Amino acid sequence: MKCPLIFLVAACGAGSDPMTTIDAPRVDAPTVPARLVAYVSGGGPDITWYDVDRTTGALTKVSSIAAFAANPSFLAIDPGSSHLYAVSEATSRVGAYAIDPATGALTFVNDVASGGSGPAHVSVDRSGRYVLVANYGDGAIAVLPIRADGGLGAAQQTQKAGTNAHMILTDPANHFAFVPCLGSGYLAQYTFDPATGQLAANAVPHVMTATGAGPRHLAFSPDAAHAYLINETDSTLTALGYDAATGRLTPIDTVSSRAASATGANTTAEVWVHPSGKFVYGSNRGDDTIAVFARDALTGRLTPIAQTSTQGMTPRDFTLDPSGRFLYAANQDSSSVVAFAIDPTAGTLTPTATPITVTSPAFVGIVALPQL
Repeated sequence: MKCPLIFLVAACGAGSDPMTTIDAPRVDAPTVPARLVAYVSGGGPDITWYDVDRTTGALTKVSSIAAFAANPSFLAIDPGSSHLYAVSEATSRVGAYAIDPATGALTFVNDVASGGSGPAHVSVDRSGRYVLVANYGDGAIAVLPIRADGGLGAAQQTQKAGTNAHMILTDPANHFAFVPCLGSGYLAQYTFDPATGQLAANAVPHVMTATGAGPRHLAFSPDAAHAYLINETDSTLTALGYDAATGRLTPIDTVSSRAASATGANTTAEVWVHPSGKFVYGSNRGDDTIAVFARDALTGRLTPIAQTSTQGMTPRDFTLDPSGRFLYAANQDSSSVVAFAIDPTAGTLTPTATPITVTSPAFVGIVALPQL
């Protein structure tokens, strides 16, 4: 899983991340399931939202809003699903939007500088008080305070994490933060104070990756015992053990994200751990597949299960719905988002519903709106 709470969603979702989970119903009072909304953005001028059919996985367009700036390539939602935050790679700014709790509609609040250049990733810490930004262009990471109205204040802290900072997310306990730095060839480790929003280098500041691996995105398992790092350049997935007391990750094993018979150029993009903890998914750009792995909960090791075509080109992003029933792949170069049903026993994927057309999607996330 990933963090924050956009199932996406987090990371967490994944992260994960990632993301928004649904509270268990009270035994003495049956509840109506929260509404699920999908947000999609990328190379187009808008951020668009869709109703999610819980039975079929189908996405039905509701509306859209003009993005606050060009290329809103990544989004994040606060833990209460009340506000959405978007990064603009083109302008190096972060925008804040209020979410209508009944419909999922967005209303622009404000935008601020990202604290660096070329922001590639944005997340919200688990307290819902801070937005964290990873700037790919100059490797800077930034902490932006969230105002009482959900808008953003100017960056209260910036620092260089490394070359090509590609993601920033806090651990499930919200006491540590991690930044895969693609160009530096390491995963940066930080302590995080949820009361003040301050980041500081951990006692072991870096987890080195293989030469040329290109660490890109990270996702924690639901039990927080392991995390999974997808490496963009060499198309691999690294399983890591996690010490929640020290906030340190330790590599266990690395496996290829590609089929044994795959040829030609390929880079990876996104990684997710299934809410059950049984499966891990990664996207291949070039092969244009979702790689499916079985996860050993005890050792954290991965076993390849399948490679499933994303029914399009260049799956830059994908996400799971909060229940883990469906996976949604955003095919950037074929301008489509495709839904897949997830087999709960085998973890395999089957296309379901009708794909939607979106201009160059770089992000798709599923949010459970609060019950009214």
